[in-house]
This record gives sequence, structure tokens and C-alpha cells, in this order.
Amino acid sequence: MSDRGTKLLEDLLSQNELLGKSQKVADAMYRLRWGSATVITGIVGESIVVIAPIFDEMPKKDPDGFCRRLLEINSDLGGTAAFAVQKNGAVVLQIGRGIRGLDAEEFGIMLGTVGKFADDYDDQLHAEFYE
Repeated sequence: MSDRGTKLLEDLLSQNELLGKSQKVADAMYRLRWGSATVITGIVGESIVVIAPIFDEMPKKDPDGFCRRLLEINSDLGGTAAFAVQKNGAVVLQIGRGIRGLDAEEFGIMLGTVGKFADDYDDQLHAEFYE
């Protein structure tokens, strides 16, 4: 799937005029900047994911309040994307779906949603919990 996934991802990025602004980081995986946020998109198996790494670790200051705040933001996002804490403690904003039936417009919406919200919330959450 990696060759086919890379081709599909390149086509989707190209149709959204983002291929030239993207950096290939692995087979079927690209990274691009969205304001102050980094957005990574990749195809894994039969799924596509768009993920924005926000923080490398949970805040030492009020981690319970931080998790509550992430859940509140997830509620505000209405299921369009969601914050998650990965097993290693990294905090990310992500969205994913199967690749079947995915078109360039929907892919562009996925990228834009994660990019915009990551750019909006990274500084806000940093100021609130990491300073």
C-alpha cells in the first residue's frame, strides 16, 4: 500500500495546491506548516490520518485541569477533530477516516480543520498550562 498510498496522498495534496508546501517524511506521509502548527498526514493501511503534534508531554501544572480543558474543546469542535493524549504522553489534535470514497475536497477540509484548530489552540493552551 505504501506506493499506492504515497501516490494517493500526493494526488490529494496536489489537488489542494499543497504538494509544493509539503515535505515528504516517509512513504505515504507528508508534513506541512499551518500557522504556528505542524500538520502531518499519512495513509496507514486503508485509512488516512491528519495529526498535529501540539505538546511533547502533559503539563506539570494542573494536568487534570488540562485534560478537562481538552475534553471541553473536543466538545466545542463537535466531532470534526479531537485532542488526544498518546501513550508516550504527547498531546495531539487528530482526525482520521477510511480512504474509500475520500475526495480532494474532503481531504482539504480535514487538513484545514486540524491545521486551523491546532494553530488556534496551541498558543492558548501553552499560555494557560505551560507557562
